[in-house]
Amino acid sequence: MKLAKEKAGLVVLIGIAVTLIYFGTLHATLFPATPMPTTALDSAIPFAPTFVISYFSFFVLILMPIFFIEDRRELHDAVFGFGIIVVVSGIAFLFWPTAVTANYSSPLLKGLLALDGPKNACPSMHGSLSIYCALCMQRHLRTAAARIGLWAWALLIMASALLIKRHVAIDMAAGAGLGWMVYLAFFRPIEKEAADSKPVVETLRIRKRLIEEAPGEVTKLTKPNLRERAREGAVFVGLALLGFLISAKAISVASSAMLAVGIAISAVALNTFPLLMHEGMHGTLLPNRRWNWIVSVWLGSVFLMSFTAYRVLHIRHHRYLGDPRDPDDYHNYSRSRLVVWSLHFVRLAVGPLLYLVMIPVLALKDGSQMQRRLICCEYAILLLIYSALLQAFTLRALLLVWIAPLLLVGLFTAIRGFTQHGITDATDPYLASRTMLPHPLIAFFLLNENYHLEHHLFPEVPSYHLHALHQLIWPKIPRAVSGKSYLAFLARFFRATPRMDETPIGLVHPGDQ
Repeated sequence: MKLAKEKAGLVVLIGIAVTLIYFGTLHATLFPATPMPTTALDSAIPFAPTFVISYFSFFVLILMPIFFIEDRRELHDAVFGFGIIVVVSGIAFLFWPTAVTANYSSPLLKGLLALDGPKNACPSMHGSLSIYCALCMQRHLRTAAARIGLWAWALLIMASALLIKRHVAIDMAAGAGLGWMVYLAFFRPIEKEAADSKPVVETLRIRKRLIEEAPGEVTKLTKPNLRERAREGAVFVGLALLGFLISAKAISVASSAMLAVGIAISAVALNTFPLLMHEGMHGTLLPNRRWNWIVSVWLGSVFLMSFTAYRVLHIRHHRYLGDPRDPDDYHNYSRSRLVVWSLHFVRLAVGPLLYLVMIPVLALKDGSQMQRRLICCEYAILLLIYSALLQAFTLRALLLVWIAPLLLVGLFTAIRGFTQHGITDATDPYLASRTMLPHPLIAFFLLNENYHLEHHLFPEVPSYHLHALHQLIWPKIPRAVSGKSYLAFLARFFRATPRMDETPIGLVHPGDQ
């Protein structure tokens, strides 16, 4: 009885959400609607108004999963995915309105045309929700005949939208793709993890030894310092705004030199945003969990990334460093030294761009159900932010003021990321991460990320305490890989390339110094 009441509430919630978002955006006119182009398939499909009956059966189909699903968690996931489809579609309808311009009429369509207009065409919600709800339902149908009947119904609804000329093939395909992707995001099986491997266990042993050798000292370094974090935020956010303003002014006065200065300042400032978001992944950006998430999501939105998606992969990288499950170790993708070495160059050249695509795909595969929800929510938020920006500013202005600095940030990130773990020994926790000792000014702009071995051993220590952590544990480290210059590291990597020599670069013995 309790579940039945919950289901009734969900039916009401879905009805209200769809009504408000669909009809609200239908009557909102923020931007002119773009006519949907027709294809040869649309021209070949006849106008058949009698199919309006199966078209309206859509409103029955989208409620069926609620009545078939008996598991509360699965029910909530199904409804949440439904909501993501509706919200994403609503954002598209509001900021990128489209309309079907075909002018067909029939007495059978009189009631439909009185309620619905030609807008809100792409993505087709008849396509997205029919596919999504059919996929959710088929999991609970025991016979092949029932599943065939279900898909015949769903496809009939989609065909009906084309036959009564309420949609065209392109927006129907876009809707179907959206529904399929959201289903995969929520209902892809989660693989059970194997036991921790030897390098993972050895890392925990090293942590324990270092803590025992300095009782209480490491714990002190885990304490947050809000004043220091606020100072960092003020400096780097202020520097980014200054760079944006200089770039905008340069565009208005057509000054290439000023634009170059603005882009450089913005790039230096924005380079810290992924580093600050990285702090959020470990819960050390802000002590309050909710604000840690909110600020981290905002930071990720600056460089086109979902915070939670990145966090899923990054935490796996920390937990499974030296393990076949480490997503950042190219030896886990190929045993060929040539392929691995080639991937190093791919990473340096276009790695950050590839990560923008691959991180959400892999995160949705490995993330928990709650993490999958957060990832979908965050990408919906990013879609809203980017849609507003693209409508508020010209594409040229965004490319010069925002995207150009991000391309430099991508280059910085590729070099920094490769230096952290490139040409190391992932099976040895001491040699799996590289500590760099550059000029203090460089370390400041890297938020002490250069102390990467220390960070991997104690990820709970905030970045502003990593220098103190380095001084505390570095003399106790028997072996490590280190260097003083990122460019010098790259030079040594290039010299090792002809031989594809994987001997760790920068081997030192701090404990003997």
